[in-house]
Amino acid sequence: MPEIASNASTASADDSTRLPYDQVLVDITEYVFHYEVSSDSKAWERAKLALFDALGCCFETLKESEEARAIVGPVVPGILVPEGFKLPGTSFQLDPVKGAFDLGSLIRYLDHNDAFPGAEWGHPSDNIGAILAVVDWLSRTANTDGWPILTMKTVLLAIVKTYEIQGCFQIRNAFNKMGLDHTILVRIASTAVACHLMGCTKMQTLAGVSHAFVDAGPLRIYRQSPNAGPRKGWAAGDACMRAVHLALLAKNGQPGVPTALSDPKWGFYAVMNQGKEFQLPKPFGNWVVETTFFKIHAAEGHAASAVEAALILSQQLRARNPRDVWPIEEKISHIRVRTQKPAMIIINKQGNLHNAADRDHCMQYMVAVVILKGSMISAADYRDDSPWATDPRVDILRAKIEMTEDPQFTVDYHNEKKRSGANALLLSLADGTKMEEVLVEYPTGHPWRNDTSDFVKEKFKTNVKAWFTDEKAETIVVLAETELQEFMRMEVSSFVDAFADGGGNVVSPANTENDGQAETAALASLNEDASAADVHEAVSLKATSSGSGGRSMALPNSSNAVQPPAMNGEIELQEVAKNGSEALAAETATGKDEQQSAAPLSRDSMAAAAMTVAGSTLDAVGRLVAMHEQTITAVKDSLDPKPPHNRTANTKLAAPETRTASMIETWSRNGKSKEQDPDWDGETYFSAFALGKSPHPSPHVSFGLPFYKACAKHVAETFHATRVYILVSASLSSRTNDLPRLHFALDDKLGEDTVVGIRRGVKPHTYYSDILKIVIEARAVNANCLVTLGGGSLTDTAKVVALALANDVTTFGELETLYFDSPTLRSPLLPATIPIICIPTTLSAGEYTPIAGATNDVTHHKHSFQELSIGPRLIILDPSLTTTTPLHVWLSTGIRAVDHCVESICSIKGSVEDDLIAERALRRLLPGLLIMKEHPKDLEARLACQLGAVEAISAPLNMVPMGASHGIGHQLGPLGVGHGETSCILLPAVCKYNKPVNEEQQQRVLDILWSEDIVMNLLGRIGLEKATADLGDVLAALIKELGMPRNLNEVGVGRDKFAGLAVSSLKDRWCKTNPAPLRGPEQVMEILGMCLGDSPNCTNTISEKRVGPERRARFAEDVNGVEAVLG
Repeated sequence: MPEIASNASTASADDSTRLPYDQVLVDITEYVFHYEVSSDSKAWERAKLALFDALGCCFETLKESEEARAIVGPVVPGILVPEGFKLPGTSFQLDPVKGAFDLGSLIRYLDHNDAFPGAEWGHPSDNIGAILAVVDWLSRTANTDGWPILTMKTVLLAIVKTYEIQGCFQIRNAFNKMGLDHTILVRIASTAVACHLMGCTKMQTLAGVSHAFVDAGPLRIYRQSPNAGPRKGWAAGDACMRAVHLALLAKNGQPGVPTALSDPKWGFYAVMNQGKEFQLPKPFGNWVVETTFFKIHAAEGHAASAVEAALILSQQLRARNPRDVWPIEEKISHIRVRTQKPAMIIINKQGNLHNAADRDHCMQYMVAVVILKGSMISAADYRDDSPWATDPRVDILRAKIEMTEDPQFTVDYHNEKKRSGANALLLSLADGTKMEEVLVEYPTGHPWRNDTSDFVKEKFKTNVKAWFTDEKAETIVVLAETELQEFMRMEVSSFVDAFADGGGNVVSPANTENDGQAETAALASLNEDASAADVHEAVSLKATSSGSGGRSMALPNSSNAVQPPAMNGEIELQEVAKNGSEALAAETATGKDEQQSAAPLSRDSMAAAAMTVAGSTLDAVGRLVAMHEQTITAVKDSLDPKPPHNRTANTKLAAPETRTASMIETWSRNGKSKEQDPDWDGETYFSAFALGKSPHPSPHVSFGLPFYKACAKHVAETFHATRVYILVSASLSSRTNDLPRLHFALDDKLGEDTVVGIRRGVKPHTYYSDILKIVIEARAVNANCLVTLGGGSLTDTAKVVALALANDVTTFGELETLYFDSPTLRSPLLPATIPIICIPTTLSAGEYTPIAGATNDVTHHKHSFQELSIGPRLIILDPSLTTTTPLHVWLSTGIRAVDHCVESICSIKGSVEDDLIAERALRRLLPGLLIMKEHPKDLEARLACQLGAVEAISAPLNMVPMGASHGIGHQLGPLGVGHGETSCILLPAVCKYNKPVNEEQQQRVLDILWSEDIVMNLLGRIGLEKATADLGDVLAALIKELGMPRNLNEVGVGRDKFAGLAVSSLKDRWCKTNPAPLRGPEQVMEILGMCLGDSPNCTNTISEKRVGPERRARFAEDVNGVEAVLG
């Protein structure tokens, strides 16, 4: 292979020495070939969102623009490429070069696709035109030539990488200052990724990328007055087309231009950039796709916040004097727009506007139309046939609009930590008064807004329904709502087929000439006194029906075909089909939500439909709907109570319909069904623990409804609360839309003032300072219900807050009088009265107990607060909510629940009833955890784990004594080891240690585990035999399979800590009740020694000598002592 190195050229213009490739070209190529996106990265979800947003823009263009419809289709009319790319929304099947042009143009044409800011403004989703055309073409060729089938994971990964390449160049490199259009970056990014997709070698890819720079241009003149024109709509398509062409040339052996950038006379730097090299401040990763801005309104990105501010001012103006607002253009004397420098360069236009391309890049036009309309601008408002295009009032208002650069806005725009898109509008009236300036800094669609994802999905649905027939639109919407892991396994050609002409509603482009007058999206009504401070809460989408039928384009048949190049062995193909077809596991979303107008999309409205990939001719979407209905039926049927010991259903990874019956059973839905009670809302509601089985008041459990609906229902109907204080984890608050959903549901059910306070995040270990802040806030607003949304620290916080409120606590010292063994424990200690509703996202199960831990900020001592009244009253389970929980947290807390079950059954003082409960929990937990390791978004498995955790915690609450896994684990916590991790490390070793005295109970656990198919198959695969493997062996193997830490070395605990751990462990109540008595520190250290990864006696290798007859006899002598401790 030729040398690849970083080397700026020092050769003279006439020197023919062949030099290495420029380092920038090398970096791009290495990134494309070797960068891996972690499985838990949010980049995957963001790439999927970007894909559907881009396709929605494509359909919007097809509906709205006759101009765009005229440029798509084969270059020579009538040409058909049988194995070519099927252009979404049409009947065209094209070669990948023309297909890339057409899709890239349709995505970009109306300037409604996503954007990324920087020194250069650009639109990363332009690249999707090249990506989807190439991958679909390769996938269809693979079907006929026997190559491995490409999946949507390949598409999403390509999206991540093109976004990253383009975005990293945009941050510091202003191509507009060179007179070049930003679509040069589309050509560069798409060429690199297309080369890799086609199986090019690294040298071929370097060649392709070098030619992408050699092309230089295009000039951006077609975006600027007086030459602005339609080319700016198809410029991205042109870049996609050229990228695919360059990749094909490189694949066919065209040599590259190694110093395309650095040649001192003819290189890009010298000719185009005054000798300056590119600045790339970030290494290529997956940052760009995670921070891209989505356009919700049909407005150029720099004007997005301006049109929102204009809408607020328009409605405020109308509210001032509704009878005397017209003519509105005469009531206004001046409008000042404070904006950023890029907006001043790109969309500041005076004079005549000659066409739609002129109008959609004119800030003054957009602001004027919104003020005159009193509603949000739409794509149709830019068209030549729009009444606004010729309305003289628009020009009157345009003349009164003054744009000025605010230097701070420009600084904040380029600041990567702020990434502001600010515009501020000040409106002066003819009578001399000035309205209050409206500033919008983060417009709808900004990546830092929690509601962005919901708005994008609603935008996509609106565009789909405007172009396709109702029936086809519905199947496409279901497809878009497919859960991520299932979606990534979908065959690319099946995905693209879903958007092709469905037959029966084919119309030619000419038939759509006058369609699309109705707005495709608008802002919901704002409060009349809306201010800049609350605009981000007030603005929401309101979809409007276009009333158009299905539209796609007819195309005559032809037998001509373009043959693709052979695929090189270096190509990284995903998801190889097994024996030509492979059934993929179905995943079912609980509680499909009916849509309400102007409300964000609910996660639970996304019916995660099943998808079967079985051959290239699969009608994917039709099967999707049918299988979804079958799976929903299976879930409902599985909820009927069944005897816990008459288990006939198997648990297998590839059969969710049988898995459901095995893992989610015995839970009554209060005797209700849709057939018996048509008003049944789908909720299962029950007491967590049987009456009399716990010394504590039993909380109730709810599942089956989306968490926000269940919460609103019980706040209103069970607790009759009217003032709710919400505690939400910082991650859920900043990275998801879960808090807005809960907020909106409560407001919708009880009124807008229901939520009186929100606390976003608390420090781990529940510090007094956080507690007191919430106490003060909750008392000030007279909160009468606490709701937690997140993990265990929030639950503990809410419990102590409830107790502090009841006892009028305001200081650290007063909190010290509340914990259960406080030397200054107050008397009387008043019980908590405010109800707590917990919506958990882990399996720790602390929400089922009336116990909380909290830490004094001054002394750093953590105390236990125990009072029967502080236990939460309701726990709402929603598996879809937990999908954002890091997988390792979920799995480790799941093993903690398994630990409860094992030590309950193996306890020397349990009961038959407690053992049966623990057995049911184990049958849910371990199969569910193993399934989730392979399919993290499997909602059935998640719900099974949640229900298993309810039963698992019942044994400790019922005072069944636990053992050393719990006791020693309590001491590992202060060393930074999570509770779940302590169980992963200790439980197998403790079972080994206890085997001489409770072998019969351990055998019962083994019988349970071996009877579960998924467990049995796993153990058999790794070589364990039922006759010889003991419980420690089996648990160690299962925990290892889950990828959890298996020894103390992995969590940073060495032998130097053993002595202190042993002493403190002996003081723990559960060490005192371990089945095999722990009489001194040396026995605790013996267990710890088994847990060291470098120990020859580490768990699985314990010799029979260590559990021989002498030790058995010694244990038997001490059993009476343990029973004495138990009383």
